Order: sequence, then C-alpha cells, then structure tokens
Amino acid sequence: MSGFSGKPTTFVEQAVENDGFWPDLSVSEFQKAYRLPAEYLVDMLAADLTMAMHEVNLDLATCKARWQGAGVSSVESADTTVLPERTFKVDLYKRAVYCRAKASLLTQFATVTRRDSAENTGKDLPERSDTFLAFSQQAVRAIQGRGRITAKLL
Repeated sequence: MSGFSGKPTTFVEQAVENDGFWPDLSVSEFQKAYRLPAEYLVDMLAADLTMAMHEVNLDLATCKARWQGAGVSSVESADTTVLPERTFKVDLYKRAVYCRAKASLLTQFATVTRRDSAENTGKDLPERSDTFLAFSQQAVRAIQGRGRITAKLL
C-alpha cells in the first residue's frame, strides 16, 4: 500500500533489458525494494529506471572495459577467480541504478499528485533526492574499487 495515498501498489512484472554485461533490471524488484508510491505510472517507473541504468553504465564504462579485457562477458556469470564477489557487485550495481532512479522519481512526485501533501513533499524533496543520489554514487564508487572520498594533490 502506498504510504502517500493509501492506494494499493500494483507490482508490475516488467524487465528492463540491459546491455548483456550488466544485469537486467526488474520494475517490481525496484518497486518493492524502494517502496515507490502507487501514484507513479508504470511507464514513468520504467523510463526513469532505464535512464538511471544508462547513466550508471556510463559511469562504469572503464570498469566494464577492464573486466571485459580480463575475460568477463557478464558480471552475473563471471568466474569468481577473475571477478571475486560478483554477487556483491551485482547487488551494488542494482543499488546504484535503483537509488538513482528513485532520486529522479522523488523530484517528480509533486507533479504526479495534486493533493495538499504534495506541497509538503516538495519542500522536503531536495534532501531526499540528494540522499538517494549519494547512495547511488557510493555504490558506483564501490564497484570501481574506490572509497567514498577521493583526495588528489593539485
């Protein structure tokens, strides 16, 4: 049930096909894991999930090229001697995409609903959106083998 409206959330079994290297994504998994309100249309969920997936794929292009050079054709089925913790990397990848998609969807919520609560939601929006973008970036950095903070000597 949606925490915003009390409407039941209908989980949609729809796959978002990826590039074959990174895992395909699931709209229903995204809905369940990130508690998305029922007010979002399925097309909006799928569109923001697809956009987030492409953005994360761009962020991880160097990682992907390095792993492909080592013989990895798919993260999910990679040889664990070549790509240790592959299951963890798949989970991190999904977190990066799902958090980025949720950050995008949060910025749109005030336009999705016309209820009085939308105005209050909109006031709190920047902090929540920034939080989910930070979660996404932390997951991307973890996949890349980098810590949460990088310092460079100029």
